[in-house]
Amino acid sequence: MIQVEIAHTTRYRYDRPVSFSAHQLFLYPRENQVVRAQDFSLETYPASTTRWVRDCFENVVLRTDFGISISERLEFTALIQVRLRVENPFDFILDPHAMAYPMRYHPHEEKALGAYLSEGVSPGANRVLDWFYHAVKNPLRSDNIVSFLSEINAAIFNDITYQRRDEMGIQTPDETLEKRSGSCRDMAVLMIALCRQLGLAARFVSGYLYDPPAQGGEHSFNRAHGSMHAWVEVYLPGAGWKGFDPTNGILTNHFFIPTAVSSDPAWVNPVQGRYYHDEPVSSHMEVELNIRELP
Repeated sequence: MIQVEIAHTTRYRYDRPVSFSAHQLFLYPRENQVVRAQDFSLETYPASTTRWVRDCFENVVLRTDFGISISERLEFTALIQVRLRVENPFDFILDPHAMAYPMRYHPHEEKALGAYLSEGVSPGANRVLDWFYHAVKNPLRSDNIVSFLSEINAAIFNDITYQRRDEMGIQTPDETLEKRSGSCRDMAVLMIALCRQLGLAARFVSGYLYDPPAQGGEHSFNRAHGSMHAWVEVYLPGAGWKGFDPTNGILTNHFFIPTAVSSDPAWVNPVQGRYYHDEPVSSHMEVELNIRELP
């Protein structure tokens, strides 16, 4: 077992006092056989009342209400303790119909996975297959679907330069391919678009990645260190939802701590809400994130 503490602050500054709508926070860990939340506390400025909601994707959402407060600053500080059970990400057995690519889901699987499958090309993803045919050695057939997905994962890692972007919004897959750069969100969206065009159910995952510091205090494998992370899960019958991290070119393991999943990443931005003023207001966001292992 590994126990980690996550200290996460998101701060917004405005050039004049504003009022606020209720906000939704997707920060509470999604518990499973690996992840167990031990403690969660939240402080806000201005002070708020809170209540818990479970959304249609079974994410645990914390809603905050600021009432009539007016302020030039909005701040959320979460302190989370999580226990992680060490797990081998390759310890699974696929169903016979899901071992190779191409594959087809059984009818009951297709019905259940409808939100994560798509027919045709989604808007902003017209160049995805062209890129795929050049980036993957054998794009039409593979005897091992995990190796096939791992090759796609590695191709995005090798071809797209990581660029941190704290501002709202996600690039389309075509924009990411044109710029050859993007945030972890952008790379996840690119892989999801490709998987769906290949007939594979894929979903967006937002959360935290604990990158244990190596000797000297450096972080060895996480290109997105210091910010929340995003990756992809693909549904493989017999194994369930398996995670792939194109930002770092690896399969996910017990260091990945999900907080939200969705068929559309726009629905699970970590902090969601609005501010109000009669005139245009400029704003600036700051993020502080520290994840450390507890004794």
